[in-house]
Amino acid sequence: MKDKFLVFVFIFSSHLAIGQMQEYSYKRPVEGVTDVWHSLVLPPAMFDNLNPELSDLRIYGITAQNDTIEAPYILRLHEDELSRQQVDFNLINTTRNARGHYFTFEVPSENTVNQLKLNFKEQNFDWRVTLEGSHDQKEWFTVVDKARMVSIKNNETDYAFTQLRFPQVKYLYLRVLVHNSKPQPTLLSATVTEEQLKKGYYNTYSVEKMEVENKHKQTIAQIELAAPVPVSQLNIAVDDTIDFYRPVAIQYLRDSTEVPNGWRHNYETIANGVLTSMEPNEFRFQNVVAKRLRVIVDNYDNQPLSVSSFDVQGPVFDLVARFTEPADYWLVYGNEYARKPQYDIVNFADKIPESATALSLGNEELIAKDKEATTRPLFENKWWLWTIMGIVILVLGYFSVQMLKTK
Repeated sequence: MKDKFLVFVFIFSSHLAIGQMQEYSYKRPVEGVTDVWHSLVLPPAMFDNLNPELSDLRIYGITAQNDTIEAPYILRLHEDELSRQQVDFNLINTTRNARGHYFTFEVPSENTVNQLKLNFKEQNFDWRVTLEGSHDQKEWFTVVDKARMVSIKNNETDYAFTQLRFPQVKYLYLRVLVHNSKPQPTLLSATVTEEQLKKGYYNTYSVEKMEVENKHKQTIAQIELAAPVPVSQLNIAVDDTIDFYRPVAIQYLRDSTEVPNGWRHNYETIANGVLTSMEPNEFRFQNVVAKRLRVIVDNYDNQPLSVSSFDVQGPVFDLVARFTEPADYWLVYGNEYARKPQYDIVNFADKIPESATALSLGNEELIAKDKEATTRPLFENKWWLWTIMGIVILVLGYFSVQMLKTK
């Protein structure tokens, strides 16, 4: 009797484990679990089968006793992290000579700086600017030599590029020289900043297909990737060596709807900006899962630009998971209705080791579903129904006749 009970428990727990995993459509074996904490990079190919909120990721383990356990995890997104700290300064001198106009700043800070942004009263200018640094205002060292600053303002354009970026420096004095400018520059304000960038980890995706056409004073580029993947950055390479400034919109194909004469593609704008010769054409936006992108450049009355290539990038996602028991672990996913799991470890993220041994994932497998029992109709052939109805009518008729005879 005891053996039969153990067999029953084993079969029941097996079905329970399988049942939990059957709520999802796909699984991958998790290989190499040896410690408590491990990291697990999500392959880009997975994202086509995840729900948009990434809430359907689960790590299940099947123990030697056939128990099902769940490994808690934290989902991490490895994007660039940019921090800026403004540094106090004083404008102590405004002068000019044959070389141009000078603006001298005192920067009494212990911090290094690597960015200076200037705001001028004038509009529609194209100036060359040199930045120098000094500790005593006697000996000056060149930090940036003859960088270009531009302002364009008209009915179609409102653009200003008046920012200097340079390697980190620490001088008590900074001096800006605007070379032989016309009109005379009037400095309204300035910002001195220390900018620190913690580089993230990105995947670069090859463009499978690219089509560029020029029509209605626009350049429209269609970009197709091999599969839907997370995308958050697009770099555009332009071959033209002339100066240019063109509004640009970046869109991704959200979905498609079948209509009587074919398909209607529904694009959603994820970034608006400016395609310009003044600075790198690197566009960052909120991460989306996309296979097709569309770039629209407004040329106005100008000749179309020669767009040569697109560099598509997306951040690396990984899981940091805690494994407390030996088991055969699987990463399961593919459930559009799954809710985001609630794990305690999110409240103790500071206790998670910074470096966790990376695990590997096996190939994707479909999770087999139990066939639902189908209830067959009692009468698959309509003649059965007519026959029984005829019998019922005959029986009712017989008893009706008998009742009349009795009366």
